[in-house]
This record gives sequence, structure tokens and C-alpha cells, in this order.
Amino acid sequence: MDKRELTEEQKRILKQCLWDLKLTPEEFLDIIEGKSTRKWPERAFCLARLLESVNWFDIVKIIEPQKICFLWDEAKRYVRFKSIKEGMDFACRILQ
Repeated sequence: MDKRELTEEQKRILKQCLWDLKLTPEEFLDIIEGKSTRKWPERAFCLARLLESVNWFDIVKIIEPQKICFLWDEAKRYVRFKSIKEGMDFACRILQ
């Protein structure tokens, strides 16, 4: 499996949501991209954590919006903030 090389900026961005998870930025991204065999944290949880912890304009420096929308229906259940849910619902309707 090819490992994606993250830039220092991308690592810094991802570290914003890893404060209580014992994962590297690369491991975290592998989970979101479905390249990990870990059972927990699951993809949907990791995507929700990313959306709640990191600015959208930084997120799209790492993951394409279409990939985020592909996982959105699963991740929605973990998102606690109504504004993020509404924003993502809107963005994903536009991107489809």
C-alpha cells in the first residue's frame, strides 16, 4: 500500500484533532481514507473529529471535498454541532 507523504503543514493541521488519540497524522488520515485495518477509531468518527477541530479551508488542503461528502452520511452521527451539520449537508448537496 502506498504511503502518502504529508507536508509539515498538513501534519500540523491534522495534529489539531489528535490531542487525545494516540495516532500519528499519517495513521489518522489512513483511517479516514479507508487504508487502515483498525477497528477504532472508525472512519466516520475520525472525519467528524476533523470537521469539529479544524477549519474547513485547512481540511481541504488535505482531503478533497468530494471524499468528505462520500463519508458524510456516516460521520454525521458523531458531529455535535448543528452549524457543522447544516454546513456539511449544504456543501454535500452542492457537490453532488
